[in-house]
Amino acid sequence: MNQMELREYLSLNIKQRRKIYAFTQEKLAEETGLSAQTINDIEGCRTWVSDKSIIKIADALHSTPAELLMPSENNNNSDKMNLLQLKKDLQVSMNNQIEEIILKYLKHSK
Repeated sequence: MNQMELREYLSLNIKQRRKIYAFTQEKLAEETGLSAQTINDIEGCRTWVSDKSIIKIADALHSTPAELLMPSENNNNSDKMNLLQLKKDLQVSMNNQIEEIILKYLKHSK
């Protein structure tokens, strides 16, 4: 593994986890205290990340620095990521159903 491959793994893993948590680069920057430009540069493989920054990013994405640096296909966290996405999808679906029930109730109670 060379330095560019490591940067690409980091970039891909950050992007995948941001998607799961519906974080924009700006939101991740806000959560970590880093600038949005720094997040953009890390994801674009234009800059390397410091040990302090990767810890902040990993914490914000409910991950570990090691998981962010591993190739995705070898990352045992994929099941966790799938479950988190499923949880998010179920929450949205349940919220929509609850809203529909409440609206029907309010409509019929008039």
